[in-house]
Amino acid sequence: MADNNNDYYQVATQQQQWCVVYDIQDPFTSFVQFLLCVIALGSLFIKRQREVPRRKLLTWFLDVSKQGFGAVYAHVLNMIIAGIIVNHVRGNNQLKDQCAWYATMYVMDTVLGLLICIYFLNVLDRLANHFDWSQLKNSGVYAGSRSESFETWGWQLMAWFVILTLEKAILFFIMWFFSGPLSLIAGIVFKPLQGNIKFELLFVMILFPGVLNIIWFWITDHFLKADGSHTAAHEKDPEDSKQTSLLEVTDVATYQKTIAV
Repeated sequence: MADNNNDYYQVATQQQQWCVVYDIQDPFTSFVQFLLCVIALGSLFIKRQREVPRRKLLTWFLDVSKQGFGAVYAHVLNMIIAGIIVNHVRGNNQLKDQCAWYATMYVMDTVLGLLICIYFLNVLDRLANHFDWSQLKNSGVYAGSRSESFETWGWQLMAWFVILTLEKAILFFIMWFFSGPLSLIAGIVFKPLQGNIKFELLFVMILFPGVLNIIWFWITDHFLKADGSHTAAHEKDPEDSKQTSLLEVTDVATYQKTIAV
């Protein structure tokens, strides 16, 4: 009888050792998710410093805030999807590791999900131009007064949320349909990490998605921001100012020579 109790205790302990992406009783999971957000958004500031033409700071902030709110929303959806699939795997290959499913979702998100989002962004652009939705016609352009700019930003943010929702819904059904072979592959890949669930959480939430997040953010930022033709959204190029000044000086010198003659 005692042996049976010991066996039951060991099984219960093993069940508690699976990695979870978020645990309200474990502040370490919250810290990891906050760090993930800081790294991802910080990469966009580096991107702004390198882009030509460079967006105005307010325009860049509004673009990044769309990405930020969208990332939090997508992150929550990813955790929900991982939590649902872990208990509804098709077939005999059961995998109770939420972190492994979350990482699998991230790979699917970066490869297939990114293409889905780009497709829907292009559809939105065509619809906005066809129906003359002025606030959605030019993503990343916030014209007018400060209140009008934030109103435009709000509509563009809601449109981005709709696109993310559609993308996650499509990915959810794809992952659920292929959950059998996916659980087998993920179980093999993440088995070496399951001995230390905190390291596995760091790997899944920081090291692994850190690179994927940067790729995702940089590519989607290209589609969400205003293109170079919208000069009001960008800072003036110092080189252009120098060339303009040089042309003005040349024109004045030419005019003076003409007068002298």
